[in-house]
Amino acid sequence: MLRAVTLDFWNTLFVDPRGREREHRRTEWLRAELDKAGAQRSDAAIADALAAGFDYFEQVWRDERRTPPASETTEATLVALGARLPDESFARTVEYFERLILEVPPEPMPGAVGALPALAERYKLAVISDTGYSPGSVLAELLRRNGMLEPFTYLFFSDEHGMSKPDVRVFKLTLARLGVRAGEAAHVGDMQRTDVAGAQAAGMAAVHFVGASNRDAERSTADLIVRHFDELPAALGGLICAGC
Repeated sequence: MLRAVTLDFWNTLFVDPRGREREHRRTEWLRAELDKAGAQRSDAAIADALAAGFDYFEQVWRDERRTPPASETTEATLVALGARLPDESFARTVEYFERLILEVPPEPMPGAVGALPALAERYKLAVISDTGYSPGSVLAELLRRNGMLEPFTYLFFSDEHGMSKPDVRVFKLTLARLGVRAGEAAHVGDMQRTDVAGAQAAGMAAVHFVGASNRDAERSTADLIVRHFDELPAALGGLICAGC
């Protein structure tokens, strides 16, 4: 019997049409801080360095199965730029990068806000999310601001635990916090490598959500593929029947 459902954050609970706007703001901020430090750089050079910082993040995420905090990614960006910032400026920059998403927020996935309370009536709910610039505390605030926090029993954010999906420990820790066995839980997420493969390796059912991104759909090994939150309750009900 299915007793718990865990959900990814990005491209599952939230869709993000404003990523480029945040990239532009990070470039503007970093240029201003470099100017103050007497280390002027062009917007093009800063944009390239931010991209190099993201490449560094992705390599660590894949190879080490952890998500570098904003301070580490920002340091990698400055190394690529061949520049340094005074300590106070660096700290301001990291905090700005961490909290920028509250100024330029993503949008709840269509149907998610209404679906969560109904799902919480039947299952224990948890978030399992890898983080980027924004730490878990900021992502939790996004949930709260959109009326989406209350249905969740537990929130797992990778920056708070030093490990990220698809590490099976991520899923097992969350299951322990929910008080359920792996065979009693399903994970919903958009990525084959992290969400689907990670959940299945932990012994959970996997629901591949392709409402925002279907790039992994053709190679998905998920038990179910769902395109809209409106489909999720019935799909999970079918999953229960499949396991009876």
